[in-house]
Amino acid sequence: MRKFLISLEKDVVRRELFFSQADTADFEVFNAINTMNLAQEELANHFNFSAFKQAYGRDVTKGEIGCTLSHLSVYELIVNDQTIAENDYALVCEDDALFAENFQQNLTALLAQNLTSDIILVGQSKIETFNDQELNLTYPSTFKFWQKNIENTPYYYSYPYKNYFAGTVAYLIKKSACRQFLNQMQQKQATFWLADDFILFGQWGLDILIVRPLMVIENPKLGSNLADVRKALQHNFWQKCLKFPLKKLLAIKRNL
Repeated sequence: MRKFLISLEKDVVRRELFFSQADTADFEVFNAINTMNLAQEELANHFNFSAFKQAYGRDVTKGEIGCTLSHLSVYELIVNDQTIAENDYALVCEDDALFAENFQQNLTALLAQNLTSDIILVGQSKIETFNDQELNLTYPSTFKFWQKNIENTPYYYSYPYKNYFAGTVAYLIKKSACRQFLNQMQQKQATFWLADDFILFGQWGLDILIVRPLMVIENPKLGSNLADVRKALQHNFWQKCLKFPLKKLLAIKRNL
């Protein structure tokens, strides 16, 4: 299975930290597209600003454009690789990825399940720990005994109560799904979506699974905004508790 690491060429320290982990030697580095110094007129050749604002109700940032275009460029590499079959998965990670213990062993066990989903989210952004309470409170799935255990591992896979913005720190994607993204680009004549808009991707017909606990989170050593995330979690805790029963019911129904 091919593995890709998306990283800005200038971020040497982030790459070194990533490759200091076990199970990373076989990753191929893709130099992320740096859009920060590009004019909007130039970016407009590749990204539809008005379609984005219509879809999301706000203006897009240059960083978001660079992220989306970088992931799409990796999909193009996957589609053009004749050694990858249509139903084969590729692993795509960003350079702030922190792997859980025995990552490769557990990833191999996951792939042995012969899953048919288009995308499998093995990681998530803006989460403090691999089995954080935020996962179950805000992004619940069905009861654990109804989730599918990955044999000989502590991991399970299932559907969340609904697709959501999970970040792009680490995920598996089939070549056939990559092709669908490129077809969308051709049909729309430009890109307009966020790289982690799994709600939209589900509307396109892509089947998206989650893995719990997480196999990958953002590395806290890289100074992410987890402090701000903690404040937001504390502020919204009771609101999330009130919404949890309905989300849980939706998750149970979706996984039946």
